[in-house]
Amino acid sequence: MLELKPMPLATVSPPVPKLLQEGYYVRFTEQWPSTLPAVKGKFFQIEKTNQVPYDITRIIPGGNYCDVDMSNSAGGENIYPENTKTLYQTILGFKPGNYLVYLYIPAGEFVNRLEQAGMVPNVASATLRYLGALKPVDSPYDDKRIFMYSVKDLEPLILRLFVDNGVAFEKIVLGLVVNKCYLKQITPTAEQLARALKIDYYTELRW
Repeated sequence: MLELKPMPLATVSPPVPKLLQEGYYVRFTEQWPSTLPAVKGKFFQIEKTNQVPYDITRIIPGGNYCDVDMSNSAGGENIYPENTKTLYQTILGFKPGNYLVYLYIPAGEFVNRLEQAGMVPNVASATLRYLGALKPVDSPYDDKRIFMYSVKDLEPLILRLFVDNGVAFEKIVLGLVVNKCYLKQITPTAEQLARALKIDYYTELRW
């Protein structure tokens, strides 16, 4: 449900669409929980899409942070679908600035961490604040490389925005394009199964 795509090593002509399109296939792994029965282990064809741009901004003092909840929870940014037949494929990019971004899902559970005890992001630490942190150059605003996939009632995805030392304040701009995909469940052929985008559950991203 999260993917950071590297900078392409070659230019493809004609260009390949970055976002899911009408007629594309997606499959959700069996690791999706039984609390999300609409998608767990299921295969879909995309019937229609609609791309919605949206910017989220925060002004934060140097050495401080704030959390941005992408879900539809109270106080969240409402970047999750409300229809069980809708998948949101959201791409995220950052405008330049002196800040770092950390991903949590659910709240308090780090997406990026190492296996040794204590090797988790910590904005209060002069060294661990850089562990697993995303920088604006990792996913520029005009070349978005972070892909997020959300369905109705998925646990909240939290973005922690930390302004590093050296500036009094920083204006952080998170650029989103929400690709709304309307899903139709089908029984796939072997060819369709091979062509489908596999969407993992977040627990598959860490071990």
